[in-house]
Amino acid sequence: MDAEHELVIEVDSTTRKGVVALIVKHDDRVLHVDEIRIRKDSERRGFIKAVCSKAPALDAQTVESRLLEVVNRQNGSNGKPSSSELTEVGLSCIVRPERFIRSEISGLTVAMVGMAKNEPVGQWVMYLRWAEGKRERLALPESIELNDGSRLWIQPQLTAPSNVSVPRWSAGSRKAWLNGDVQSDPAELLSRIFERIAYFLELPSEHAKGIASTLGLWSILTYVYLAWDAVPYLYFGGPAGSGKSRAFEVLSRLVFRPLSSSSMTGPALFRTLHNQGGTLLLDEAERLRESSPEMGELRSMLLAGYKRGGRATRLEGENFQTKEFDVYGPKAMACIAGLPPALSSRCIPVMMFRAGPGSVTPRRRIDDDPNKWQVIRDGLHVIALEHGSTWLELAQRVDVCPPMTGRHFELWQPLLALAAWLEESGASGLLELMQQHALTTIEAQKDDQTPAADVLLLRTLSKVALAGEEPTCTDLLNRARDIEPDLFRRWTATGVGKALRRYDIQTHHSGERQFRDVLPQLARVQSHYDIDLGIPDGMRMQPDPSTGRVQPVQSVQTAGQMDTLGTPSRRVEV
Repeated sequence: MDAEHELVIEVDSTTRKGVVALIVKHDDRVLHVDEIRIRKDSERRGFIKAVCSKAPALDAQTVESRLLEVVNRQNGSNGKPSSSELTEVGLSCIVRPERFIRSEISGLTVAMVGMAKNEPVGQWVMYLRWAEGKRERLALPESIELNDGSRLWIQPQLTAPSNVSVPRWSAGSRKAWLNGDVQSDPAELLSRIFERIAYFLELPSEHAKGIASTLGLWSILTYVYLAWDAVPYLYFGGPAGSGKSRAFEVLSRLVFRPLSSSSMTGPALFRTLHNQGGTLLLDEAERLRESSPEMGELRSMLLAGYKRGGRATRLEGENFQTKEFDVYGPKAMACIAGLPPALSSRCIPVMMFRAGPGSVTPRRRIDDDPNKWQVIRDGLHVIALEHGSTWLELAQRVDVCPPMTGRHFELWQPLLALAAWLEESGASGLLELMQQHALTTIEAQKDDQTPAADVLLLRTLSKVALAGEEPTCTDLLNRARDIEPDLFRRWTATGVGKALRRYDIQTHHSGERQFRDVLPQLARVQSHYDIDLGIPDGMRMQPDPSTGRVQPVQSVQTAGQMDTLGTPSRRVEV
């Protein structure tokens, strides 16, 4: 490649009165950094002279040509293009700068620091792995031309990283990868991750292997989650001193681009996630239960970020224009009191366990051997790029999941698919272990997923409905207060109606709202939510010919066929 094509001039920022900060890169290194008034001929000539003095292989005409391209881009940015100047592109042609996965190419961006004018300067470097095996390194581009002539456009464009940024992927490993000198061993890498987790975290002995496997697989997922349409969150629970913050210290040394926070505002978080991507580690998340507008905004961002295309929307500027921020990505949250139900349903729970008084685990220094963490991170970056198309295939696998539906499938399929792939790479027994852990966790979650007050209301309503009664919201509230006075002390009859409407159980208005003919809905709730409401298996509902009201009818099995008795069944006590 000739010197002309190795020269790149980038705009770092535009400041006061047209002053433009420029970064000159030559042969993938920062050659010169300067600020000039780009529309003044004298300052452009001085800039060109300074660049040519540092790279004798360049001539002034080449540098001027590149600089004029920058001038043209600056002039073109003063106004919006007309519709006739626009060429429509599909959303699949737009990829994020920090990480993208396509069948033909996989890309990942690393912050590095170079020297310019005897000063350290941060810059982004993109590493590409093509399907045919070619590896590339280049300064973060605006677009990438694919083999078929189409382009991938990089959005958003990033400002230069801090000049004290520490690359998560070491320079030595990057160089070895570019030269093809790195051998990928996913099973060995997972074994190293497990060793670090077991060394620093005290986990409940009964579930230690399942929890450690979940944390290890989720750490890998943070590098490849973009192949999936939804990404599971982690929720770390447990009493004070049980190791939740310690777990975050471990994850911060493993996951892709960790963003650790316990006090950032919602707007600060979603701007940071939009600009740099990465993995959010939100400690002390108790405040998410607060009813303040700020916490409402943060909850909305977290709920949206679970699915691909999740956006946080803000009204900004004097004209209150709508601006959207991309917040899709892996997130982990830790707190003592538990998360709001809607957010909890997007999480795989990890219950922590306080170490015993004689345990040395909490006293071990996280960075006692930094090289062990670096070797793991280097391996994670390598497998993330080397197996690009594999991640897309794993996202389509359904055979790895035991029977589970809805949100549970979304939460566990990515980890189970990764477990299956790693087992094929040598991690014997991992898939079966994770499948059993997933089912055990789902079973343990059942009591947590439906609020205790809702369960008591549903069971109370079922009992009186089976007795042939038609209670009002006030009747139901009084019965619930008799059973759990503290739980329902601040409830109102209106609140009872709203709570049960979430389960499609409606009241009928006749002077005072009553629950009528609700047994079919309650039977459906019992089946779909796996809550024991005392409705016997095999009991069917049908209208009473004399009253038109729905009554339970006992079904019995005789002579190989279902024979329904024509009289209402006896009342069933709960």
